[in-house]
This record gives sequence, structure tokens and C-alpha cells, in this order.
Amino acid sequence: MTERPGDGDASYHEVRPNAGALIESLRDIGYTMSSALADIVDNSLTAGATELSIRVHSNPDDAAIGIVDNGAGMTREELVEAMRPGSRSPTEARSADDLGRFGLGLKTASFSQCRRLTVVTRRQRVTAVAVWDLDVVVKRDAWVVETRESADGIRFAELLKHNGTLILWDKLDRVGLELGSQNFLRIMNEASRHLELVFHRFMKSEQGRTAVSFDVNGRKLAPVDPFAEWHDATIRQAEDRRVVAGGAVTIQAFILPHRNKVSSETEWKKMGLADGHMRSQGFYLYRNRRLIRHATWFRMAPQHRLTQLARVRIDIGNDSDAAWKIDVLKASASPPPGLRDYLRRLIEGLGGKSKRVYRKRGAKLTDENPLPLWQRTKIDNRISYTLNGDHPSVAAFADTLTEAQENAFGEVMRLFAAGLPIEALYHDMAEHFSDIKQDSLDETELRSSGRQLINQLREMGHEDKDIAAMMKVVPPFAGNQRVIGELLGQGGSEP
Repeated sequence: MTERPGDGDASYHEVRPNAGALIESLRDIGYTMSSALADIVDNSLTAGATELSIRVHSNPDDAAIGIVDNGAGMTREELVEAMRPGSRSPTEARSADDLGRFGLGLKTASFSQCRRLTVVTRRQRVTAVAVWDLDVVVKRDAWVVETRESADGIRFAELLKHNGTLILWDKLDRVGLELGSQNFLRIMNEASRHLELVFHRFMKSEQGRTAVSFDVNGRKLAPVDPFAEWHDATIRQAEDRRVVAGGAVTIQAFILPHRNKVSSETEWKKMGLADGHMRSQGFYLYRNRRLIRHATWFRMAPQHRLTQLARVRIDIGNDSDAAWKIDVLKASASPPPGLRDYLRRLIEGLGGKSKRVYRKRGAKLTDENPLPLWQRTKIDNRISYTLNGDHPSVAAFADTLTEAQENAFGEVMRLFAAGLPIEALYHDMAEHFSDIKQDSLDETELRSSGRQLINQLREMGHEDKDIAAMMKVVPPFAGNQRVIGELLGQGGSEP
């Protein structure tokens, strides 16, 4: 501890952190393998890289991860400064394309996964090397970094070109290797999928920018577009540009196609991303085109079936970090107060638009029945019958299911529709029309179903007089006005 002179009775003491204790604590900020790799990629993109290659050795006795880029590289002096924890102040002005903020990412992301970080960088064919070894720091209890002028013997260094940087992680102790190399490779596969989503806009040409090539052990990564912009049936709303808390914000909403507009189950699942459509709805916040948060309504609305096809892209610059409360991990953010009311109104409007996508499946030919269980549609010259997933009773049941259960329920509904005996119905209607009798509900079943339907229609904002008119023509309630009148008089709820 160093004492420094103060003013009056006050004095100041320089309290230097215990190097070993602090650097071990920095390992537990909260990174996963996915977020740690993304932080390293941020540095490569900021350095202007157009090629990034991740190399993985999974043998538990010799495991290592290398991230190689063809960016601008660093001089020896710049490298030493980059190895300093907190190398740049978060309040410091940065270039418009800079993906960093706190000057911590290289170190904290690396130490979250390994005990030794080696950086090999090359600018105009001049090589510089620096090594942070946590075991050395702890042993000496000092912030010591080893530097070299040669990359001889360092894995993956041969992949560097005349400009670029290699980040090498070894002494991997937090990557799942204790459960075997297969578990480690599974974690790496998850991280690869994370990169395909987080950096999908960098992986394709956008607004005159050159696409960046990513690969993992030679396998090229493919961009995952959460807005399905490649599909003709995706609805794109106009961009809304505004200034909030001194920073520019661009907002654009997308409504994904209904399942009937998608050609295959594989394509439908691709649109649903890893977690399915229900859990993938919401806002997607990008900072300098890099995804920060996704599939969230920022606690302004629940994830709901009526909005499961709605996704909203929000673009901000790095001058908005404070207003959006971007954290060190670049995994947390919150809209500024001046924008929240607008976003709430946007969500409310999207619910209606997403709902209309579900209902608009072709020309409706049964308008006399406002709540059909079976929906007859005509698209071009093709007539089909499908079970109506938007029927209030069906939708309310679906809302009680998990994502997996709802997908299974949808498959069963499509199975029923595909198994509709069209030929037998046609024959019986032509030959035995008067003999056809449709199954009906007994009064107990009718009251139970009617009570649920009335409650659901009221929650949707319908008045009792409109509900009575609808149910008057809706099977199986048509012709049972007495029961419906009694249920409406009881308030619809259980007596």
C-alpha cells in the first residue's frame, strides 16, 4: 500500500489489487463458451478481418482452441497494451464500427475457458507474441505477461498471413473436458450455432459490406437469418428511424409466413431457430450489426401464440451503450424509457398482424360461420379442408402446452386433416344424404364447451350480444339458444 498526500485531514492510499485473487475472480463473470468466442470474434471484426477460422483440438491431454483472423494485426506495443485488463475506458469515444466497449473482453472471455492465453499478432510480416499464464500470475502474485518475438512452436501460428492475429487458448479447464472429448465437441457445436446467429449479418453481404468468412475446423459456418428475409411470404414493415437518448435507433418489424406458406417441415423448423417459433418471437437488438439480445419482449409483453410469428429488428450504434445499459458480456440490454411506450404500441399492433397471417390462408368460403372448426379454403384451383388452429377453444388449449407439445399437437391436427375421408363423404352426401347424422354433444358437454368458449370470446373483447349471434350459427351450439342464453346470463364462468 502506498500512501499519498491529501488535503487537510484526508490522505489517499493506493490499494493495489492482489493479482492472483483478482485474476481468478475475473474468470467467473458469467461467460459461456458461446459468449466467450463471440467476444473474441468482436475484436477480429473490429480489426477489419474478412476471414476467421476457429481450430479445435479435442484430445483431453492436449486440448486447445485457436481463433485466427486476417485483420490488421498489432504492433508489439499495441499487443502489450491489449493484454492489460481494462485497456480502454468504456467512456472513451470509439470508431463507429468498433464492437468493443470495456477493454476487458479479450482477457475475461479467454480466462473464463482456459488458464493460458497466447496472442500471436502480425502486422506487415512483423510478429509479436504475448502470453498470460494464470499459474504464473498466481505463483508470483504479480501482473506479469511474457512477451516473445517469435511464434516458433505455437500451435496454429502457421495459419497467420502477413497481417492478422491468433488467439490461442490452452490449459482448458472449463470447457467440459472432464466429461470427455465428445462433451467438449458438443459444446463447440452449440457455440458454432451461436456464432451463426449472432454474426449472421456479417456472414452475408449487407449494405455494400463484404461478407466475412467463418469456419470451424474447415467447416464453413452459414448465417442464420431470424427474420426469414429469404422467403417470399415474409411480411416486412417499413423501417422507423428515430433518435433516442442522443443515439440513432432503426426499428423494423417482420411477420414470418404461416406454416401453410412454407414448403417443408425442414424449412419451417429453420425459421423457428433452435428454440421453436413460440420462444423465438420478440425483439432482436443489434449493436453495429452484431446481435446483442434476441427473442425477448423486454418484459413488456408475454410470449403469446398470436405473436409467435412476429420478430422485430432494432439497430443501435455503440454510442447508445449507456442508454441501453449494455453489459460487459454484451448479453444484456434494456430499452431507454423514452422508447418503451413506442415499443409497447408496436407489440400490440404486431399481435393483430400476426393473427391475420394465421387466418389468411386463402379465400374463405364459410363466412356464414365466424368460428369454424373446419376451415374450407381455396388457393388457386386447389380446395382443402384443415382444422382451424385459431378457433378460440383450440387456441386456448394450445396456449397451455409447451413448445414441444404444441408442435406435436399441430402434427396431430394436420394428420387428422390429411386423413379426412373426402371420397367417402362425397359418396355418402350424393347417395345417402338424409341418412347422415353428425355426432352431437350431450347437454353437460355442451355447457362445458360453451362456457369455455364464452369466456375466451369475452377475453378477446367481444360483447355478449355478438357472442350470442356468433354461437347461434356455430356448430355444435346452433339450435341450442336456451343453453347459450343461460350460460351468458351466468357470466360464462362456473356457477
